[in-house]
Amino acid sequence: MSPIEQVLAAAKSIANNGHTPSLALIKSRLGNRISMPILIQGLQQFKALPKSEWQHIAELTDMQSMADVPTDEQPDPIAQVTQQVIAMQQQINQLSQRVAELERQLANQVVQSNIINNKVDQ
Repeated sequence: MSPIEQVLAAAKSIANNGHTPSLALIKSRLGNRISMPILIQGLQQFKALPKSEWQHIAELTDMQSMADVPTDEQPDPIAQVTQQVIAMQQQINQLSQRVAELERQLANQVVQSNIINNKVDQ
């Protein structure tokens, strides 16, 4: 079901319960998963429909819960940040390992250089 259809279904449900659909009521039904421009467009479309056309709008209870199925249009920001943190932590670990290896190599070169210099001095 498209976001507009979800807004229309929510507005229909609110109207069937005896209330006048508003952005606040629709947003409370659908949560923050639908953008404000889509909410406004859907509410305008619903208000323009005659009552006789409401029967063609899907019921809100027929819809799958959007909280369970994230949309492609609005990926879960917490999941995105979590993925980014994991990737960054992996990069930090890799860089730390590289730095440690380079420090070991440098220490070995310093030791070898000191040994060579001591032999030359003798």
